[in-house]
Amino acid sequence: MKEAVLDFITSYENRISMVEKLITTAYQATAASNDSLNELDKERERLKTSLQETLAKNCSLRRKDFNNLMEGVLSDSKRKKNQVEEEQRQVRGKLKEYLDEQKELAISLRQRLVKFTQGEADKDSLEMIISDLKAVYQDKGEQVFALLRNFQLHLEVFQRGQEEINHKLQRLVDRGEPLGIDDLRQLEAAKEREQRLADRQLRRKDVERLLAHFKQQRQTNNVTGDK
Repeated sequence: MKEAVLDFITSYENRISMVEKLITTAYQATAASNDSLNELDKERERLKTSLQETLAKNCSLRRKDFNNLMEGVLSDSKRKKNQVEEEQRQVRGKLKEYLDEQKELAISLRQRLVKFTQGEADKDSLEMIISDLKAVYQDKGEQVFALLRNFQLHLEVFQRGQEEINHKLQRLVDRGEPLGIDDLRQLEAAKEREQRLADRQLRRKDVERLLAHFKQQRQTNNVTGDK
């Protein structure tokens, strides 16, 4: 019994280490995305400056009026950026909480094993801890990684949206002298249509991922039932 439990603990701790590496890798990818978003922000500021100068020259648009127009164009972008940043904080907290709980359970199991060896704990209490470990690893692990996958999807969609906005601003800058206020207003109207389309695409991906999860669960249950 002692050797089997010790092997289980060692295997479990190895899995915790592997999960930490997976999470680290995932967050390195997230950090790279953050760097890309920062570059997009810098590019956008440059484009806004060019647009403001062109419109001031072409139609005497005041800086204040230009800023008001751009606020309408970029309002959804700012809102989504705040949402992504908040989601990132929540996911980071959940991941840390999950790993900390895993480590605490592993430590608790080692302590119970020592007591069991010394005759201070019975077999049932040891098996209860093992059962808790398995449940936490499987159930909470799936939840945490689902959160991480969802965040990565939302971050990817957000980044594509930011790139598209910059492309549109660049096209306006490239127009030069013919550029007018109406072009900026048309950009705001187009933004609303594209936002509705992006929301539908995101919901569709969420549904597809949920259906895939249910299918995997059914397959797992069928395999378990056959046994």
